Amino acid sequence: MVTSGARNGFAFLAQIHGEKCWPTVDKLSPCEDACPIHQDVPSYVIAISRGMFKEALEVVRDVNPFPSICGRVCHHPCEDACNRALIDTPVAIQYLKRFAAEYEMNSGAAKPARARKTKRSKVAIVGSGPTGLTAAYDLVKAGYGVSVYEAQPVAGGVLATAIPEFILPQEVVQREIDYIRALGVDIRTGVSVGKDVTLEDLSRSGYKAFLMATGAQRSAKLDIPGSDLKGIYYGLDLLQDLKLKKGATLGGKVVVIGGGNVAMDVARAALRLGVKEVHLACLESRPNMPAYSWEIEKAESEGVKLHPALAPQRIRARDMRHVAGVDFKRVASTQVDKEGRISWTLMEGPGTDYSMDADVVIIAIGQVPDASYASEKKVKVTRRGAFEVDPETLATNVPGVFAAGDSVVVAGSVSQSIAAGHRAAASLQLYLERQGQRAKASSNSKELFKLEEDEPLPAFLVRKDRWSIPALSSKDSVRTFSEVMLGFNQEMAVEEAKRCLNCRMCGNCIFDRAQICFATAARLL
Repeated sequence: MVTSGARNGFAFLAQIHGEKCWPTVDKLSPCEDACPIHQDVPSYVIAISRGMFKEALEVVRDVNPFPSICGRVCHHPCEDACNRALIDTPVAIQYLKRFAAEYEMNSGAAKPARARKTKRSKVAIVGSGPTGLTAAYDLVKAGYGVSVYEAQPVAGGVLATAIPEFILPQEVVQREIDYIRALGVDIRTGVSVGKDVTLEDLSRSGYKAFLMATGAQRSAKLDIPGSDLKGIYYGLDLLQDLKLKKGATLGGKVVVIGGGNVAMDVARAALRLGVKEVHLACLESRPNMPAYSWEIEKAESEGVKLHPALAPQRIRARDMRHVAGVDFKRVASTQVDKEGRISWTLMEGPGTDYSMDADVVIIAIGQVPDASYASEKKVKVTRRGAFEVDPETLATNVPGVFAAGDSVVVAGSVSQSIAAGHRAAASLQLYLERQGQRAKASSNSKELFKLEEDEPLPAFLVRKDRWSIPALSSKDSVRTFSEVMLGFNQEMAVEEAKRCLNCRMCGNCIFDRAQICFATAARLL
């Protein structure tokens, strides 16, 4: 992985942590281990606890080009792994990342210095989502000339075109992209590769390597009777219209079909468009719904009515043209294969039919990639239309052409897409510098410091409540497209960061695993 070096800057991190024993007994914290990009969480959280907000953001940006964005939409597996959960509740790691980025914005920080171009080779990246921009971020810092081609009028992929404003404001996305541009990445919007320019054209222009990072930009179709009636929308298309200010009008009773995050987003967006009654039906049982649990809870708290374990059979018509309702069968069980495809078994017997009236139906059953723009290069694709790549190097069958992110594996989180961008950048760099050499996965030899549930906790580890992030009430949130989660202020952030146990420390001061150091324990608290 190409980084700026802040993470490995010994003096820099020692300045943040300060504890005398830290430099010699550095361990791997479970939050860092769980993070798809292995963010050095303890270092930036401890920096915030000490009021070192600029240093905290430097640590984040070493491997994460999207601190403000991830502070809003990351699925934060780091918090699920947090050792603090065995004492009370996990540290609010995601919101602390957001605070560090917001602090920089509010303090009027200068743009980054433009990266020096030290390499002769140029790289073209197709798609400006989190995968493509992360790869560009790494490669431009490594000295390469990088151009990113984006078909949409704005850069950012789904970040800019599909995640609703009430979750991720466009100005936040634009600020992160401006930072990447300031480093020297050339981002060209409104240019459709395959139509306006071909990969062959780019090859003739001097690009020596390519990354296909166009994501899964098309809505999966629902092939049932009535799916062509008026009053039917597809979730991703509707969200793009709203995000790009193209406008959308919904009325009457809305039924959303789908159980993922896009389905939750469109259901919540429908409420903000003035719809009084929004129902959501999905194949999965409530515990198995693919949407993040907090997204489901938000949708319910705002008034979306959930109907799990239902399989749509047909969409009923009014006047032979317009949607009148949806007929379902109850689902007995669902199964997901290794490629993420879902299959299901229907219940049998009386009482298995279920119907809902509807004036509008929004279909949000998933997204699929479109690799047709690379057909001239004869790049191989899978049966579902994704790019076929070497799982280690992300190389396609065509020399110099790589693919990563949701255009290969659908659908990843933002942090997983960032991780894919880092992997792609490493492979592209090896290809350009050593022609064809495989990129080896990085290994971490540090010992993981994980507290065990059956291990008694020392008395000095006292409970301390997690700070709740300020947010609009459910009653107020559905009246506007303004951001719902409002963020920590400085006092909240510092106090929340102080809850961190700093698990990159040795941990010997917490348990009798070696010699006890209560002086260090006092500093942890």
